[in-house]
This record gives sequence, structure tokens and C-alpha cells, in this order.
Amino acid sequence: MNALLENTAQADPAAAARAAGILEELLAGLDAAPEEILRLVPGRRAVFAGHWLGRAVVFHLALAPEEVAGFRARHDEQTRVHGYMGDGPFRVPEPIRLIAGDRVAVTQAISGTPLLDALWQADKPDRPALQASGAGWLAAHAAPTLEDRPVNRGPWRKWAEAGQARQAHNRLKGIEARVLQKMQALSRRLRPVTTWRSALGHGDFHPNNLMRDAGGVTWGIDLGASNRAPIYRDIARFLVHAARRGMLPSGQRRFGVDAGGLADFARTFALTDEELTGDLPFFLCHELLVRVEHPDMPGPRIRHTVALSEAMFEDLRDLLKS
Repeated sequence: MNALLENTAQADPAAAARAAGILEELLAGLDAAPEEILRLVPGRRAVFAGHWLGRAVVFHLALAPEEVAGFRARHDEQTRVHGYMGDGPFRVPEPIRLIAGDRVAVTQAISGTPLLDALWQADKPDRPALQASGAGWLAAHAAPTLEDRPVNRGPWRKWAEAGQARQAHNRLKGIEARVLQKMQALSRRLRPVTTWRSALGHGDFHPNNLMRDAGGVTWGIDLGASNRAPIYRDIARFLVHAARRGMLPSGQRRFGVDAGGLADFARTFALTDEELTGDLPFFLCHELLVRVEHPDMPGPRIRHTVALSEAMFEDLRDLLKS
């Protein structure tokens, strides 16, 4: 059991031991060797590195019955995407097998560095090109399902309003309330727009759900189920996530996020002027507001989010004057 518990610095050791015992029992009699725990969400799921039939893999273990359906959905989605992203510069790991009544998902192991970490580790002149790999991966992922769909702004506004109402940090309440006002004004301005470009999205597309390996391949991990959404949602998720953490490779902002990164996505998806000045800013507002900072969030993160929010507000105010 000790080998399974070598990497539990951020996990509850007792809960990790229980998860390891469950996995060992489910894998008994199979040519499978779990080796260390990588992640634990107590009572829900755990992730282990190991080997399956002599091959390096990752074992995802469902610790609750309600997680099993999610495992099936993610396995099906990863199988779909792997069909066209199994090789080339933008990939997803191979989904190998579901076993033990779908309680265990076996997936190809990959080596690499989360993209956000890779950006911090890179020399500043190299960061813009590295960041651009995120736009390339998303475009490759979306391509087979990209199409125009009718606009439905109402739910996105409501989710943003609900998020802003939950904001616990006084330093963010005022500026986010002003961003919400601009989002509502922008929504009214978008009324003539009848369609959005949409695709089956990643589900949680941010720089730490991309991995860069030593060969320069960008891997997408933690894919969700096949939910169709406007492409601007995933773009906004990526850009706001990085800006919240102070990662601005170009050193300049537009709508609060990295101006160079925004330009990368604009070029890669050939965004129109209407999308760049309407649809995408709308979703940047949504992404900022819907993800509420934890009450115990460290001061530097709050400062980054304040800077993001203030810059977003200023650009929205200028945009809406035009």
C-alpha cells in the first residue's frame, strides 16, 4: 500500500489509503499495477498512475455511484475526440477501457507540463507562441462540430448575475457589479445577432487542462461530456483563467485579458468584427462573473482579479460609447 501513497501531500492520507484499497480490490486478478495516487476528491473520485497490460496508464476510480455515469460520458466523449485527435500536434490521450462496472476508467498516460506552468517556466519572449498552442488545440477540437446555432443570451446573463451576487470579497463586489451592468448593456446591443458559432466544447477549457510534452505536442485532458456551447465560452474560459493568475504573455490587455492571447484566438477562428466586439466580450464578462473567488482566496489572486475586472470595465465602457 505504501507505494500507492507516495504522492499524497495534498490529499487526506486516510482517504487516499481507502481509495487505494478499493482500486486494488477492483483490479485484483487483472494485469494491472497501480503505483501512486495523483489526485483525490474524497468521496467522489481518485486518480492513480500505474500500468495496464505493461503499458503506462492512468486509472480514474469512481468512489460514489453518481460518478459512474460521468465516467461513461467522459469515456464516450474522449473516444469520439480521440478518433480525430489521436495524432498530430494537438491530441487527447487514448481512452483504453472501462472496467469494474465502469467504476474504473483506464486512460493512456502522458508526460508533460500543464500549459500554465509551462508558460511561467518559459522565458518571456517565448510565452506568446506557447500560449498560442491553446488556440490551436481548441480549433482542432471544435472543427468537426462547428456550426451556427440560434442565440440564447438569457441563461448566460442569469448565471453571471447569480455569480456576481455570491461574490464575498468587498474589493471585487463594486467593480464586478459595474462589469455586470456593461454585460447587460452589451446584451441589449447584441439583439440583432441571431446566431452564434457553436461546437461540442471541452467543458472546462483552461491552460491547466492542456499539457505540453517534450516534443511540442499539446494534449487536452479532463474532457467533459458532449455539451454544445458557443465557441466564445471556451475561449473566454482560457483567457480569464490565465489573467486571474497574472499570466499576460503579451504584456498588454484587451477586455482585461491578454491582448496577444485574444488575438491568437481571433486569428485561429477567423473571428469577425462583430464577434470580437460583441459575442466574445459578452462571454468574457460571463466567465469573470460566474466563477466566484473563494472567501479564503490568497491576496495576490484577488489583486489579479481586481486588475482584470477594472481593465475589462474600462474597455467595455469605451466599446459601448462607440
